[in-house]
Amino acid sequence: MLPSGVIKEYLHTKFPVNKVLGQEFTTNSIFAQDEKFHMSINMDTGLWQDFKSQETGNFPQLIAAVEQIPYDQALSYLRSKLFDTPEHLFAISSVRVENQKPVSNQNLKKIVSSFSPFNPDDINKESLSDRLARKFVLSRKLSKFTFYTSKSGRYANRIIIPYTHTGRISDSYYFQARNLSVMGVKYLNPSREVTGIKSSEILFPYRQDCDYIFITEGPIDAISLQVNGINATCTQGSHLSHLQAESLKDKQIIFAYDNDTAGAEGVKHARRTLLRKNKNEFCAACPPSGFKDWNDLHIECSSQDEFISKVRASIRTVDFEYDITEALG
Repeated sequence: MLPSGVIKEYLHTKFPVNKVLGQEFTTNSIFAQDEKFHMSINMDTGLWQDFKSQETGNFPQLIAAVEQIPYDQALSYLRSKLFDTPEHLFAISSVRVENQKPVSNQNLKKIVSSFSPFNPDDINKESLSDRLARKFVLSRKLSKFTFYTSKSGRYANRIIIPYTHTGRISDSYYFQARNLSVMGVKYLNPSREVTGIKSSEILFPYRQDCDYIFITEGPIDAISLQVNGINATCTQGSHLSHLQAESLKDKQIIFAYDNDTAGAEGVKHARRTLLRKNKNEFCAACPPSGFKDWNDLHIECSSQDEFISKVRASIRTVDFEYDITEALG
């Protein structure tokens, strides 16, 4: 029997809109075009049934149906999860990257010209990629933000997050392409050969006329703050570079990294970086207990006022007592 952890990881990744009661996982059917919860999967056994289409099966059959791959390839994926053979992960999914290596002879404008604005209310319901993209946007309550998709090439079957002040992809100076599948690299970014800049030199677009700035790890959290009226950017990870710190030196900084070990370490690292820039005044904000990041909080809150209230309550002044060896290390 499959470990329930493997089953649960796959189900929660592929079906973010769901209901869980005990070991019964219910979600909208992959065999029907409506959004009603016709499908039930047992998270212990992986056995499933679809009350709309009357389809039933085991867990490998579910993977084969979701990924639109042969049954033996679904078994290969499960073997890779059980026996730690990651070479299988990039070879079997129909929702995957066609080319893992950056294409250095393409410029950024040529790449982004193939991207299309994604409208979650107008999708091809026969397209697995479109359905996954719709779930990604709606489950995160981010339909007000303009995401993009690509139908072919390196960034196919990914949701594309543009780095642009105007929202138009043609004005983008950078982007992130997030995987919609459980398999493969989570984020693909344009290479330095394409953009001419390193990711450590980039900040997600923010309002420069504000005297404060929240700094998150990734763009989804920055967007979650922005749609609630809070000025925010992100650093593509939990490390603030010297160039990023220099560009923000005149603002009141509030670090808003994730509620985990990496986020806590990121604040410590950023503190040392800012001290080297002779900036010793900043704050930190951590998502409330029970929430990993700001998008989780955004999803839970019923109004903008509730979200802002919780964010304000989370802000604390960073303790300026520090070891000089740490500051100079």
